[in-house]
Amino acid sequence: MKYICLLVASAMVGALGTFAWAVPPADKSAGRLRTLEATPYRLEVATTDGGKVLITDALTLERRRLLDKAGVAAVAFSPNGEWLYAVANDGEITAINPDSGKTAVVAKVQLKANELVVDAIGLGPIDQWAVAVIVAQGQFPAAPVCPTWRSPRRIAVRRAIAAKEAATIEIKDGWPDDQRTPRLAAISPSTRYRAQVIGPVIQNEGRFGAGSGQITRTALPTGVFALQWMHDSGGLGVVFAKRLERGCTARAGLRVLRDDGGGKVGWNEWNLPDTIELLRGDQPWLAPLPTDDAMHWLGVEARGVVLIEPVPRFRGRLALIAPPSQAWPKVRPGTRPQASLVGGPARLSELLMETGDLDAAEDELAKVAGKIAAPALAKLKARLAKLVDVRSRRAAELGVALDEMRSKKGQPPPKPLPLPIQETATDAMEPAGAPTPVRP
Repeated sequence: MKYICLLVASAMVGALGTFAWAVPPADKSAGRLRTLEATPYRLEVATTDGGKVLITDALTLERRRLLDKAGVAAVAFSPNGEWLYAVANDGEITAINPDSGKTAVVAKVQLKANELVVDAIGLGPIDQWAVAVIVAQGQFPAAPVCPTWRSPRRIAVRRAIAAKEAATIEIKDGWPDDQRTPRLAAISPSTRYRAQVIGPVIQNEGRFGAGSGQITRTALPTGVFALQWMHDSGGLGVVFAKRLERGCTARAGLRVLRDDGGGKVGWNEWNLPDTIELLRGDQPWLAPLPTDDAMHWLGVEARGVVLIEPVPRFRGRLALIAPPSQAWPKVRPGTRPQASLVGGPARLSELLMETGDLDAAEDELAKVAGKIAAPALAKLKARLAKLVDVRSRRAAELGVALDEMRSKKGQPPPKPLPLPIQETATDAMEPAGAPTPVRP
C-alpha cells in the first residue's frame, strides 16, 4: 500500500509539473520580428535642390529641412554619420547636426578662376579634419550629358580651434584616391561562405561544414570589380562597369544573386535597369556603396532618387523616394535601430511601420488591439496615421499613384514624374532647425 501511494503521488507531481511548465504555443511572428530587428531602420538620404538641404528617411519617406542656403553644390556625411557637410558654390562649408539641426560654419575655401565645386567627401567630426572639397575647372552641361573636368583639386579642411585663427587647409592636385578597388572575393557576414569570381562565374566555398558550389546560373557581365554580401548572408551584390556613353567616364551596373533554396542549382538573378545610375558619371574615382545593412542600394534616374531593394518587398524592388537632387545624394552611414513606443506584443507592428510596410503594420495592429493598453494602442494608431499621410503627400509630389507606393503585391512601373517639380501644399517638409521627430 505504501508503494502504491508513492507511485500515485509521483504521478500527480509529474502531471502538475507538466502543466506548470507547459511550452507556450510558438509565436509565428517571432522569426519575422528577429529579421526586422536585425536591420538598421533609419536609412536616411541627404539631397539638395540648390537652395536647401533635405534629409529623407528612405523607408518612411519622412523628410526634414536641415539648412536654407542658396547655391548648395555638394553634400557629404562624416564616416560615422554624426555630421553632414554642405558646400556652397562660393566654397563656404557648413556643418549640420542631422539630429538636432544645429549648424556651424567650418571654413570657406578659395576657388580659382573658372573653378567649380564638384563634390565633397566627409573625413571626420567637425573638430578634426572634417571634409574634403573636390573642385575642378569646367562647366555643367545639360543633363544627361556628363561634364568634362580639367585640373581637379582636393582641398581638405580642418576647422580653426580659436575664433581668430584661420582654418587649416591641405591641397592636393588630382582626383581623390580611387575607391573602386577590385574585390573579387568576399566572406559572408555569417563567416560560413566565401564567394569568389572565377572567370565568368562565382563559386561559393562553404566553411565550417557548409556546402560549396557555383551560385551563378548565367555568365557574369564583363568588368566585375566588387562583390558585396547582404547582411543575412543569403544574397550577393555584384557591381560591374557599364559601357561609357554621354561623355561619362564611369558607369556601374548591379546584379543581385539571392539564394531561393529548394536545392536548385545556382541562385536567382536580378539586374538593375540600365536607366538607373549607381555612380556619378563624371567622377571615375567614386565607388557605389550599399546602405549599412547591405540590403539596399541608392540610385538616381531622371525622375529622382531611387531606393533599390533587391529583395522584393511590398513596393517591389524599386521605390522613388525623392525628387531630383542638384548634388549627388548621399546615404547617412551608421546603424540607428528604433526604440519602442510601447514594446510588448506590438513591437512587430512598430517595426513594420518604420520599414514603411504600412499595410502589413495595419493588419498586425488589428491582431494585437486587445492585447495592449488603450493609450499604447492610440499612440500606435496616431503614428500609423501620420505615416499614411506622409506617404499620400509623397505620392502627390512625385506623381506616383498611392497604391503603387503602399501595395503589398509590388510596385508597377511608376507614372512619369512632371518636370520641373513645383512645391505645393502637399509638401511635407519640416522647417529648418526642427527637432528630430519622435520615432519608435
